[in-house]
Amino acid sequence: MAREVNPLWMKIGAELRKHRKGMGVSQDHVARALRVSSSLISYWEGGSRAPQLDQCQQLDELFKTSGVFRRLWNSVHNHGIYPAGSQTAIDFERMAAEVREFHMTLVPGLVQTPEYARAVFRATRPWVDPSTLDRLVESRMKRQEVLESHDRPLLWMVLDEGVIRRVLGDVVTAKAQLDHLLKLVEDSVLRLQVVPWSLKLPPGISGPFRIFIFPDRPMVVSAEHVVDDLVIDDGDQVRGCVTMFGAIQAEALSTSDSVQLVRQVQGELDG
Repeated sequence: MAREVNPLWMKIGAELRKHRKGMGVSQDHVARALRVSSSLISYWEGGSRAPQLDQCQQLDELFKTSGVFRRLWNSVHNHGIYPAGSQTAIDFERMAAEVREFHMTLVPGLVQTPEYARAVFRATRPWVDPSTLDRLVESRMKRQEVLESHDRPLLWMVLDEGVIRRVLGDVVTAKAQLDHLLKLVEDSVLRLQVVPWSLKLPPGISGPFRIFIFPDRPMVVSAEHVVDDLVIDDGDQVRGCVTMFGAIQAEALSTSDSVQLVRQVQGELDG
């Protein structure tokens, strides 16, 4: 599968290539200095991936460029609706053969309804104006087009029970979101498991993350934090996340029992 090139990221990639060749060093040299894979440097230079802010700062230190890469990152960051790490993770959704995701707070963006997404953005970005809020919701819905394609990724989500019980926005919004999850399960778009509240030592308490499995490259993980997504491609760390996801799945309810719990919560909302 060909990698899609982002014209905004190409600016960073071109600058990186220029300074690397000017210094007379290889991609391997840059990769070792930043403690990332050589393939990631190649993706940056080709514009199919973008470095995160701290990595741009490291590039400035390596090439002694007095903030050139940091300013480019800010330019790209302010141009798009999502931060660079989040945008990279969104791009992975279009390239992946399989996405495994765990969340303990919210229904993940890839399966949100418009009303639920709006409630999420109103809660997490209460300062944005109505037009920006509309853009955010529209962009989130556009992401979901990947689930309509014939080669959509296999989607496996494990959610904490609190996610399906949380009434975000209002009861109507919460019920519609649960309906949507059940419809995706029924249509074989989503495999869903729920980690019950009764579990005393939930292995996923450290936070949400996504595992992207590709047909033609190593697995990558993205982990949410307050302002962006951290993209992880270190082999040992990725394997650790895969092990963690397996541990979470092992403690979760079965897919059939999870669906039954969602329906039970729906009934309680009706009451």
